[in-house]
Amino acid sequence: MKPDSSRLFAIDAAAILAVSVAICLASQRLLFMTIFVPLVLLVRIAAMAHMGEREDASIKAELLFLLICTVLGAFNDWNSVCNKQIYRYTVPHWFDFSTIPLWMLLFWGMILRFIARLARWRTLGPPEQASDLVGIGKWRMENAWVKIALELALVLATRQAVYRFHSHPVLSWLPFLIALALVLVLFHPTRHDAKLLAIFAAGGPLIEIAYIRIGELHAYALGWIGGVPLWIALWWLVAALIWKDLAFRIERALRGLFP
Repeated sequence: MKPDSSRLFAIDAAAILAVSVAICLASQRLLFMTIFVPLVLLVRIAAMAHMGEREDASIKAELLFLLICTVLGAFNDWNSVCNKQIYRYTVPHWFDFSTIPLWMLLFWGMILRFIARLARWRTLGPPEQASDLVGIGKWRMENAWVKIALELALVLATRQAVYRFHSHPVLSWLPFLIALALVLVLFHPTRHDAKLLAIFAAGGPLIEIAYIRIGELHAYALGWIGGVPLWIALWWLVAALIWKDLAFRIERALRGLFP
């Protein structure tokens, strides 16, 4: 699968930027955000549809992938906030049973789609194929299913750890540090992976800080880094590399179904 052009990247980046600015300036205006975020999403979809033929991209595959991103992001947010109470939103919302504003659930889909787009952006020099290499030293193999299983196991283990220890000063972040070490040792990151890690090491916490300090969007326990806990900073790094791999495989499969 060929890398994504700068035009496609610009569309997703503009959508994320527009909503991020709105969060910083108007997150307390519930009606405005409820209208604005879906409007940005519709404009983004229209722009992608317009660029489809020029970029040789299937709008059907794009819409289905965006839906998958939205379902995954919304479920994780609901489970973290409503079910496990890891953090809470501090902006107006429509319903008493959840502090999550509905527009944020849509925005999570846009965020996951943007991360996948960033990972495929031509300027960063992404590989044309996903690496199936996994293992340590002499114990190496190239098996996609083994790699996927290990990635999902790391996601499950870190989520379960943070559900239990998100307010612990050490155990909240230690599992994520271990997971990051395992990702680096088991999956043999490339130069492209190093670029993504550098982007998310700086960009992830900075965006979270802006949302928390300027937009007053949400609040964490142990927010040591401008309101951001250390486990979130580490999670951005782990998630970036795992989602890069899984998103590539999902999108490639969808493009095979809808060429």
